[in-house]
Amino acid sequence: MTDFSQSFYWETLPLRGARCRLDDIYARVLRDFSGPEGVAKLLGEVLVGLALMATTQKNYERLIMQTQSKGPLKLLVAEMTAAGGMRAYGRWEEGATVDFSNLPDALLAITVDMGMDRDRYQGLVALRETLTASLNAYFTESVQSPAYFRLAVDVAAQQAGGYFLQRLPGVLRVEDWRVATQFIAIGSDQSLLKAQPEQFLPEIFPEESVRLHTEQPLTFSCSCSRKRVERMLVSLGQAEAEETLATEGAVIVTCEYCHEVYRFADTDIALLFAAGKPLH
Repeated sequence: MTDFSQSFYWETLPLRGARCRLDDIYARVLRDFSGPEGVAKLLGEVLVGLALMATTQKNYERLIMQTQSKGPLKLLVAEMTAAGGMRAYGRWEEGATVDFSNLPDALLAITVDMGMDRDRYQGLVALRETLTASLNAYFTESVQSPAYFRLAVDVAAQQAGGYFLQRLPGVLRVEDWRVATQFIAIGSDQSLLKAQPEQFLPEIFPEESVRLHTEQPLTFSCSCSRKRVERMLVSLGQAEAEETLATEGAVIVTCEYCHEVYRFADTDIALLFAAGKPLH
């Protein structure tokens, strides 16, 4: 199955939504992962949450969703480009139980990078007990538009997907919002992942027309490269690079997202800092 996101909306109601499946992307993120199952599940959730949120954005270059704390989960981050490339990774305290319930004072940050030297936009909300609750709170507090997320992740089967609903400006009865969110909330994660939207979405409001946009393909993509690592080493300075050479015998940099290993021997470092060498 090709990974994708798909938007939908009701023609006569101020209500829209989206769904996604990210099985291949999630499996790629977990390919070299050796951490606890709790972190593995959160990686799937942050990917799904970001893919769903991206359906509400226009004219961006990169979207970033991350949490950072001084608790057991040091960092959880997912990125997505306008072309549909996604990646994610986490850092955690070894041996600790990792979930959102033991991360005091942590924040959820959503960053919209517009590119072309334009200012970034970042929204912040206090992290709740789950990523789902945090995303719902983000839309209420930062976007000021109520939303409902359902994130379905199966670590063992390496399956990830979900649904999202958002109230738009206009008159929508409280009862209609309750019906829509409860419809998405019912059933197991597996039944949700297998559901065919063209069959069950019309059942939410049988007298209203719902329209589905074309599925948008998504893929795993990492922006790391040897040239980027070279620029990073140059920015750190020759003294630090040579110190690492002296103690380690080589400068080795591993990408935290895709785990690609970049190795620099003494001749590589000498050439990198040669007088007049351009920084690409």
